[in-house]
Amino acid sequence: MKKKKHYRSLGLLLLLFTGLFSACEETLEEPRNPLIAEAGEEQKLVTNSVTLLDGSQSINSTGEPISFQWELTQKPEGAEVVISALNQVAVQFSTDRPGEYVFKLTVTYQGWSDSDTVKIIVVEGQSSKLEAKAGEDREIILGNTTQLDATGSVNEFGGAMEFVWEIIQKPEGSLAEIRFPDDAVANFKPDKAGKYLIKLTVKVQSNISADLVEVIVNEDNGGAEGPILISGDILHDRVLENVFVEQDLDFDYIITKDIKVGARLTVMPGVRIGFEQDARMTISPNGTLVADAPLDNTGIVFQGKENTLGFWEGILVESGSPGNILRGVEIKNAGQSPLAAALMIDDGGLVRLIKTHIHSNRGIGVELVPGGRFSEFISCKIENSTTAHIRISAYQVRDLSTLNEIGPGKIQVIETRLNDGTEHIWPTFDAQYDILGDLVVYGKTTWVLSDGAHINMAENTGIRAIQESRLLFLGEMGKPVVIEGITKSKGYWKGIHVENSGSQPSNILWAEIRHAGSNPVVTGNESATLNLGKQGWLNVERTILDLGKGSGLVAKADASLLEFELNSVTNHEGHPIVVSTSQVEKLSYVTRFENNAKPEVVIDTQMPVDFGVRAVTWKGFVQRVPYLVKGQVTNNLIIKSGLRIEAGVILKMMPGAGISVLPGNLGESYLKLEGIQGGPVRIQGLDESAGSWHGIRIATSSQYNQFDHAEILHAGMLVQNRFSAAIHVADAPEGALIIKNSTIAKSGQHGIAVNNLFQERLKTSNMKFEEIAGSNIHIW
Repeated sequence: MKKKKHYRSLGLLLLLFTGLFSACEETLEEPRNPLIAEAGEEQKLVTNSVTLLDGSQSINSTGEPISFQWELTQKPEGAEVVISALNQVAVQFSTDRPGEYVFKLTVTYQGWSDSDTVKIIVVEGQSSKLEAKAGEDREIILGNTTQLDATGSVNEFGGAMEFVWEIIQKPEGSLAEIRFPDDAVANFKPDKAGKYLIKLTVKVQSNISADLVEVIVNEDNGGAEGPILISGDILHDRVLENVFVEQDLDFDYIITKDIKVGARLTVMPGVRIGFEQDARMTISPNGTLVADAPLDNTGIVFQGKENTLGFWEGILVESGSPGNILRGVEIKNAGQSPLAAALMIDDGGLVRLIKTHIHSNRGIGVELVPGGRFSEFISCKIENSTTAHIRISAYQVRDLSTLNEIGPGKIQVIETRLNDGTEHIWPTFDAQYDILGDLVVYGKTTWVLSDGAHINMAENTGIRAIQESRLLFLGEMGKPVVIEGITKSKGYWKGIHVENSGSQPSNILWAEIRHAGSNPVVTGNESATLNLGKQGWLNVERTILDLGKGSGLVAKADASLLEFELNSVTNHEGHPIVVSTSQVEKLSYVTRFENNAKPEVVIDTQMPVDFGVRAVTWKGFVQRVPYLVKGQVTNNLIIKSGLRIEAGVILKMMPGAGISVLPGNLGESYLKLEGIQGGPVRIQGLDESAGSWHGIRIATSSQYNQFDHAEILHAGMLVQNRFSAAIHVADAPEGALIIKNSTIAKSGQHGIAVNNLFQERLKTSNMKFEEIAGSNIHIW
């Protein structure tokens, strides 16, 4: 093991020095062993997971190849083990039983050998959620490049995976290396025939997994006849004819290095152009590219000389010529840095894209740099790009025809401002949209997403609709509009904010919105998945708000309008809903709640319940989720018009809060608790101790001040130099109350208080008083 290796190396050095000082002696030295076996560090894993034993750090000081042999020397009784071939530098191992396993590695060269051991400790537990997958073993011909693909690796931890490819065994004399060794997809071109063993290591945070892939390289069979080479810039009009008309698999032309097109380049139907490694074609501002193959059976191909991802850079269009066209074209194997795109349309560039197939590229398929344009983008197919199929400005997305096939994969959206006062309908593709900045919709602009659209928001970004603009997310049953974080974790992005809507509401129908709440979209607000700001108008129906770091819905701003029907709010670290008193009635009775850390629906009482002559009803929720009365300066819920609270509703009062029914400016003010047997209205303290909140003060004489089947708990907070009660029928202004079939319990002092001169204004029947510190009914 490691410490032993240090002493063995030191021993070799001492022997060397001893040999130097005794060289003149006549005694013959025994040949020294040039080998040091290294079986690796001790490992710990869970049952049924796979680990890799790697002996590639073993040393032969002669520099010659060595042979490897592994042996399992210790295992628990009855253990079933799965082991790959034991005669190579690395082996894979898994088992179904916990305990200690010991492997012995023996390395040999000529007559020498050396051994080392490594211990594997296996414990009970779930199999690793991280599994490296290096792909299938393969055979290739010498001179060709093979693609190493780790995209099948499993990562259930979330977050980005780190990749490392390394050659741990290769033929003697080979100097081959791996291109893009830190990418999920790498290229490997061997330089000697023989066997190569390649190790893939994937890492997520502190979690690591490894896998092996074997590449057998055979001698070259000989190549085909050479095509026409293009090694210089094209500065005069030129036509590339189809050279190998009867041989569709041959390249007609090879671009050997970076070239610029400063004239009109016409590529005829059927032409196949191969690009040498890292080569790029640039259509300069004074150039034009005409690659037009209108017939389906005579396409034009731009590809790498070798059929591997990222073999060549791609095509850069700097030209704004209206003659630039790619029709019936195939582009593949491109995307090598620094271009990192198969087709890039630069600032000022212009292209028509029709029936073009862009696939199997590293980086981005089509990138429109801000200022780059397409005059037509229709009937194209873009797929199998490692980063994104398209990178495009937000205002150009609506111009992508739905006749295109894009994805599965990503469309990256940049320049995220929509402000031209028109409607922007984003088409739905198999690809998902990654929005890489704050998306702001303003200037009377409308942003529309239809059924099946999928949006992924970059870290700490948000969506904001302001200045009489609106959002229309119009999903359908089974095909919702999905908006979530690029990384699927709580609080990855900010959320959605709607304000100053004007005469047009934002509508969210059949949507799923997740992973929001990193920070407020607007500074000073609460963190929320969905926030309705001042003068905002928002209708939300059949929508799921899920996995938020803040609250789910916040709608407490002045002069806002809300409709909230048949929605679900789940898995939020804050409260599921926070609303002003004016919005409580807009919350659907069948709203669903699940697994929210703070389960109550908060009622912010900055504004009184004051609807003039109109009475409002608080229905509660079918799951009996409580309202939490937040309170403000006076800690009171002020009622200045009619308020009915239906059976089954639960109000929790924050410490020091209270309820006051006061005369209104227009209509009649009252509080009516409409409980039923088995379904009372309960008003209690959040802190379930006697006297944690002030209680209810009735200061109007309305005949509708009626409590039936109510429970008033934990009220009657003690106040210095005056009495307190769970319910106080006031004398100035004069109050009146009918209360029956109700319970008052755990009051800090009295149950009900009423002035001696107005006893007739309090009518009680079938009452229960429990744990009342003072009088059940205090007459003063």
